Amino acid sequence: MILFRLIFILALLSNIGLYIYSRQNVPKQIQFTATDPGIQKLVLISEMDAENTLWEETSDTTDSEIIDEPFNQECYSVGAFNARSEIRPILDVLKTEVIKIRTRKIISSQEVGYWVYIPAFKTREEALSLGRQLSQNDIKDYYVVTGGENENKVSLGHYRESQNADDRLAELLSKGFNAEKQLKVEQWPEFWLDYAIASDQSENLVDISNINPDISTNLVECNW
Repeated sequence: MILFRLIFILALLSNIGLYIYSRQNVPKQIQFTATDPGIQKLVLISEMDAENTLWEETSDTTDSEIIDEPFNQECYSVGAFNARSEIRPILDVLKTEVIKIRTRKIISSQEVGYWVYIPAFKTREEALSLGRQLSQNDIKDYYVVTGGENENKVSLGHYRESQNADDRLAELLSKGFNAEKQLKVEQWPEFWLDYAIASDQSENLVDISNINPDISTNLVECNW
């Protein structure tokens, strides 16, 4: 009986010793990062902004060679396109033939005339009251703007020529109305395609006018 108890106690102590030993020798867990320091995050093509994307020719020409010998390349700007989707057929043809290529969006503007108006009132009732005063002073052709950023302004005409607007403004000021003149500018987006090609290859490039006869190709400085 005593021998049995002794064997049991020795076995128990042995298990406890093994447990303590195993806990002291557990290998440390190493924390890994997704990338090494200094490595840029991978960006999928589908995540890139097509407006600023550069496609480079897959050839033996390196970037350093292009920079060291800029006189061996010619740069062109093609446009203007009304929508980015119009660029795709030309881009698909050129991007395998050129050194580099990109799309570019700009905002164009044009002066289209002058607007004579009376600044906005706090309420529509005040603007309508001003309209009645205009009528009493034999001033016609006005309307109260009922919505948008010009709400409660009183419009007194749109003029293509500055002199006509000035005459209308002088009439209103002479009758005591606080009228103003504003230059009207229209803006719209335009899209362009820029590319660089080796000088000795420019004559062999496809004629872009055959793809889209409504656009022009202009020789420009290679500063991008």
